Amino acid sequence: MDCNECYRLERFVLESLVFADKAETALRCYLITHEWSASVSDVDEYHALRAEQQRTTDERHKAYMDFVNHKKAHQ
Repeated sequence: MDCNECYRLERFVLESLVFADKAETALRCYLITHEWSASVSDVDEYHALRAEQQRTTDERHKAYMDFVNHKKAHQ
């Protein structure tokens, strides 16, 4: 069955995977390169990266669940 909504949701899942991976990589790189740093700006940067990582992870979860629930509706 060709369903435009399935294709759209599948693309959204793939895009959200990429964005979540980029955010996770940025946070991981920060932690590696700032292992011994603890200035105010370092902590602020960490909090910003952590918030972005959490936001993109939540978006990935929502995209996947929307896709799965839509696919279930076809059955």
